[in-house]
Amino acid sequence: MSKVQAKMFVLMGPCGCGKSFLGKLISQELKITFIEGDELHSESNINKMKSKIPLEDSDRYPWLQAIIDKATKLANEKNSPCILISCSALKFSYRNFLRKNLIEQNIIVWFIYLKVDKQILKERMQKRDNHFMVVDMLESQFKDLEEPNNEENTVIIEADNNTDLVKKVIVENMKVSSAIY
Repeated sequence: MSKVQAKMFVLMGPCGCGKSFLGKLISQELKITFIEGDELHSESNINKMKSKIPLEDSDRYPWLQAIIDKATKLANEKNSPCILISCSALKFSYRNFLRKNLIEQNIIVWFIYLKVDKQILKERMQKRDNHFMVVDMLESQFKDLEEPNNEENTVIIEADNNTDLVKKVIVENMKVSSAIY
């Protein structure tokens, strides 16, 4: 009997777009595994961001590999057919790295880009307490951001406000995209 192909949904976008908050709500509603991507950053990455030093590709690829390793472990260990993760995945090359390496592990990836106006992101970030990503880092995120444009298995959701509506749209897209239910 062959292994069931796992599915991973990546809530992506710059800091403050709601990846973690929505991820927790959606995982509870759908009773699926949620991985908080920020928790997989190395201590040196976190210290850089706290010091207002933007991450470079050489910092991000080991983090992306940690995400792949965690997702693969969960898919194999628990035989989790569906995993939800928060990961900025700002550049096209990062998304392709995830796609390529996860498909090799029999995990299909969908990206859900939470598109939010920069001013709204600034306001949200100013209200956050005890997060290593400070508002001063937002510009570096937008500098790196390559919005998905007609990429395979990708949906763009306007996530400026109304969390309940955004969550509902994401859940519906997950259901349609993967026939998880």
